[in-house]
Amino acid sequence: MSPGQPAAAGPPDSPPPARTFHRAAGARVVSAACALLFVAGTISVGVTSGVTPGLLVLAGLSLLCLANAAGAWADRYTLDEAGIEYRNLLLARLGARPRLVPWKDVVQVHEHRALRFGRLEPGASALFLVLRSGRRVVLDSLADFEDVQSAVRRHCASRQ
Repeated sequence: MSPGQPAAAGPPDSPPPARTFHRAAGARVVSAACALLFVAGTISVGVTSGVTPGLLVLAGLSLLCLANAAGAWADRYTLDEAGIEYRNLLLARLGARPRLVPWKDVVQVHEHRALRFGRLEPGASALFLVLRSGRRVVLDSLADFEDVQSAVRRHCASRQ
């Protein structure tokens, strides 16, 4: 056991335990700030101008921002030996069930590297998982993204 690392649970050859990942703090803060900005703009336009088409547009954008902020705070991705499970705690309260993508359904993994100042970033910022059905699952803006990336690589290395 190295300093700063917890002791491994179970036998040394056992699979790693399931790990749950949340949206990155930056994504959560940006979504909350956008929601606050649009709601404040809607209130300001409503107070100064009354009901106008601009107010209705801002109100619609405010609702979208609030939904995005709530989603960013409630998203959960769990990676284990079976696959990737996505659930949103807010949508679960409304009756939505978690979505499970078994590792055997992942046929390709594409790493996205964004441009920064005209050059590709050294590390991937998103993973696109191509499923057997043709659907794609995007993993981005997650806290501890390097851990997500290594888990996906470990499970999908034989299919690349």
